[in-house]
Amino acid sequence: MSNTTNFSYLNSNQTYEIIEIIDSYMIVILYIIGMIGAILNIITFRQKEIRCHPCSVYFLFSSIVDFCIMNINILLEIIIIFNPFIFNLIYSTQFWCKIGNYMTFILPCLSSSYIIFASIDRYLVSSLNQAVRKWSNLKITRIVIIVTPIIWALLGLYIPITNNLVSDPRINNTQCIVQTNSAVIFSIIGEFVFILFNGAIAPLLLCIFGLLILYDKKKSRQRVLAQQQNRNNFNKISNVANRQNKHMITMLLVQVSLTIIFNIPNIVIYMISYFNMKSYCPMPLLILIIFNTIGRWFHYMNYCKTFYINTLTSSLFRKSLRKQYQHIKHHRIIITITTIFPINRNIG
Repeated sequence: MSNTTNFSYLNSNQTYEIIEIIDSYMIVILYIIGMIGAILNIITFRQKEIRCHPCSVYFLFSSIVDFCIMNINILLEIIIIFNPFIFNLIYSTQFWCKIGNYMTFILPCLSSSYIIFASIDRYLVSSLNQAVRKWSNLKITRIVIIVTPIIWALLGLYIPITNNLVSDPRINNTQCIVQTNSAVIFSIIGEFVFILFNGAIAPLLLCIFGLLILYDKKKSRQRVLAQQQNRNNFNKISNVANRQNKHMITMLLVQVSLTIIFNIPNIVIYMISYFNMKSYCPMPLLILIIFNTIGRWFHYMNYCKTFYINTLTSSLFRKSLRKQYQHIKHHRIIITITTIFPINRNIG
């Protein structure tokens, strides 16, 4: 019995080491893919022909938030793996204890919020009711873009107020803890809000508005087919706008579907680990660690996927990306030529 137990522990340790090695490579790959995607997304959505749509503005700010998540959450995980000394220096500061934890709470919620508002905007655009469609405009979008981070900043304000770095003599080190009489309440409420919003509310809202968009698209298609005979010479500008809206809706629906899929595993695993914290058996614990690692990968994929989804699903996005690339290439050629053959402005 003792030999069997020792063998089980040995296998568990070996498997855990393999998981750690795979995880270290996977996190680096996700960081590189996510950074490239976020930067190219920001460049593309800043173009005039795309940023005139409220939905694209939400995508732009969501990409900016994803870029921040890459450099706060994922980059720090890489530092933990490859340079624990620097990690300890960062985590043992009052700044990280208050502001770092504050940002790790706000940013994922902010990214989810912008995608939700993008789906609401596409629902408004796809509506057959003209009064409803008018709610999709850049003025409202700008207000939402500003107000949303303010709301999340206020909701997470308890973190910098209550968190404090204190010395723990038991482990001869410092720890970031909630220093109030209601420490347990603060931590439970914070985790509950974070998990509930990102794991349940956001996927549910995305699912609802995704289905509503599909329903409106179906109704709109039927209406267009019924009126097609009376539309021999339709306004070309309106056709272009409709095509652009169609591309935005397609990009959003695919992104919504994958966001729901990628969010669920991490939340389910979190809930399982939360209610089974006292399980110390080697095999169940190992299985939980494996699925927890995979769930974390899926969670981070949420912030890496947008650019690649947009590129695969929208010819408008690909066209804008090519246009931007050609623009940059053209300017580099001009700069190179003027550097090699400088123009003498004093001639004549």
